[in-house]
Amino acid sequence: MGMTLTTQNTQLPATMDDLAKFVLIGRDRMAAVRAEITAINRLGLAQEVREQKLAEAQQISEVVLDAEVKLGQLIAAMPTAQGARTDVEHSNNAVTKFEALKEIGFDKMQANRLETLAKHPEVVAQAKVEARENDDIVSRSFVLEKIKAKQKAEQIEQAKESIAAQAREFDHRPVIHIA
Repeated sequence: MGMTLTTQNTQLPATMDDLAKFVLIGRDRMAAVRAEITAINRLGLAQEVREQKLAEAQQISEVVLDAEVKLGQLIAAMPTAQGARTDVEHSNNAVTKFEALKEIGFDKMQANRLETLAKHPEVVAQAKVEARENDDIVSRSFVLEKIKAKQKAEQIEQAKESIAAQAREFDHRPVIHIA
């Protein structure tokens, strides 16, 4: 199996196809390790066994997340116009962005999620730190929740600012005295 998930400063694959495979294999590996942790908990095995598995899970989940961010960047950079894909040798048959994504195993919604991750690298970094601090395993859904919360907070901030601006406008209107 050519693609092993070694962690510790992993060189991520460079091409879209390889990254996609890496992510899909990584997610499977992650599911397997999570199942092992569940079994360890259920069987009440030694704490150090659990800690080793948790450390492995944290590493894999972080590397997979990095790969998802990188894949999201590549997806975001793909031309959406029909036949405009330059990253395929056999480009005589025009392929749309989403057909191209289907070929590597991702649907439109998954692609959008990866693009969202790619747009918020600072939230990804923060989520990794938080998960580790809580002895937890970072996940894509955890990061996406954080991004959603951040966007909501920003919208509220913008709304407050625009209300404050309107109030200032209102205060500065000339006062008309009616005799």
